[in-house]
Amino acid sequence: MSNHKDRIIYLKGIQMEAKYEEQIVPAYKGNPFIEAIPPRLSQEQLENRLFSMPRFTGDVSQLNDEERIEMVQQIKPGYWQPLTLHFERYRNLYNMIKIGYQSRNPLTPIYQRQFAIGLDKILTGGRDEKGRNIAGHIQTAQQMADIGLSGIGKSKSYERILGLMPQVIHHTEYENEPLPCKQVIWLKIECPSNKSVGALCRNFYWAVDELLGTTYYEDLAERDGRAEVLAKRMSKVAGLINLGVLVIDEIQRINRGHSGGDEKMIDFITELTNSIGIPIVLIGTFKALYLFKTSLANSRRGIPDGFTENIIDRMKDDWEWDLFLGGLWDLQYTNKFTPLTSALKDAMYYHTIGIPDFAVKLFMHVQCHAILYEEDETISVEIIESVANKTLRLVQPIFERIRNEENIDPSEYEDLRPDWISFKQYLIDAQHRITIEGQLSEEHKRIVVQRNRRILLDQLIGFAMKMGCKAEEARVYAERITLDNQEVGDDVELLYSELAKLVLGTESSVPKGREVYEQKKEKKYKRLQKVSLESCDIRSIVLAEQGKTMDEALNDAGLVGEFDEFV
Repeated sequence: MSNHKDRIIYLKGIQMEAKYEEQIVPAYKGNPFIEAIPPRLSQEQLENRLFSMPRFTGDVSQLNDEERIEMVQQIKPGYWQPLTLHFERYRNLYNMIKIGYQSRNPLTPIYQRQFAIGLDKILTGGRDEKGRNIAGHIQTAQQMADIGLSGIGKSKSYERILGLMPQVIHHTEYENEPLPCKQVIWLKIECPSNKSVGALCRNFYWAVDELLGTTYYEDLAERDGRAEVLAKRMSKVAGLINLGVLVIDEIQRINRGHSGGDEKMIDFITELTNSIGIPIVLIGTFKALYLFKTSLANSRRGIPDGFTENIIDRMKDDWEWDLFLGGLWDLQYTNKFTPLTSALKDAMYYHTIGIPDFAVKLFMHVQCHAILYEEDETISVEIIESVANKTLRLVQPIFERIRNEENIDPSEYEDLRPDWISFKQYLIDAQHRITIEGQLSEEHKRIVVQRNRRILLDQLIGFAMKMGCKAEEARVYAERITLDNQEVGDDVELLYSELAKLVLGTESSVPKGREVYEQKKEKKYKRLQKVSLESCDIRSIVLAEQGKTMDEALNDAGLVGEFDEFV
């Protein structure tokens, strides 16, 4: 048993007595689980709570080399610079917890009815076509996946954000009525390396026992270790402790599940959200990118309602990189402080390609090198390059290929970059909401445009088929219309009109590209001609001078002053 416990990484937060807060959302009022959640932090408050930096108030020049090296080693665990994406994660988590509790009000009859039926039975019963579980209840819980490359700080940021919220709230009474229960706001566990549902459940039981100071749940798991039994009990335990959100880290470990192990795991996790109402956050590397596509494609339950996926790539070389590196650069323990120049900033980005973990490590190694081997201890571009080629030599070849945008074997470097061809198709096909941060976001914008054009093309094909065209013929017509009218933007009515003309055989009337705009201008011109205008109206002057531009017509009429007229 001790070996099992030793390999589990468990996050533990604070506990508090319930203090109920007024709610502005009507659906949240009268729900003690929601009212007990502390008010959300503002962005400024969150930044102040998340920001951390190792402090040294003494004189660095009075320290010897070894003492300064020791100070350098404190940079990685002590430095944390909050960024925009951290506030987005906090907001998403906070909203997920409240929305999840919306359908789990302990004061409502349906909440008690579910316990009477049995949460284990509700789990296996699934949902009907209207999304109701066997108790007739529709859950409001959502699910989210946070996927990104290794070293971007996903796990650490969630640990810091969760640490800002109480983990356990103890209720005794609500509005002068007894309410003796515990409310576990969040629980963070790791996905087991052996990809089994049973192992995930055991990790869950152990974490609950550690949190509540019991041994009951883990002892219960030892009595019957069958996966299906453990899964049913886990759903019951999650309901009994009124769990607000379950965060499962290292989800990529089930990406290569064998014998359907990955599908069973995702199917089980999904049903915890859909039937029991437990919000779940999945955290993983790029290896887990296609988890939902491959595992849920044939699932009878499908992707949960409200499922979102956040994909985080390496940082862009923009203001956030400047903010991150600027804060890091202040932590110098060399005898001579080296200001951060554009050349130094570029060198740091080039050799770390915008991955924060590598940037911190490289800066630490550079300082150690300067302290031990440089007489004046000045940090230079040459030192950064020299140290990077030594300490980061194993990743520099892949960094070089990423910088050159070369195709990379995904089986070899999945943690750093996804297979772009598969990834692009995944983004095009995905039906759930996806947000992308970092370098991949620019590619994502282009893909969104392509996907919108594809959706429009499908609509045009369907329209042509309703007019009697065969499928292949309809596609040819639709593709020609979209190709010939790329400059019309989002004027969908015009595209439908021109497609109808083409299908009905009036092909000669189909305008192309710039002709569309010229026709629009001509129509506006004719409309103006029909309007009765006074001779002093500048529109009549422009209309009278056909063949001239507006500027030329007004200038000839003496209505355009000299540039220095009012000087």
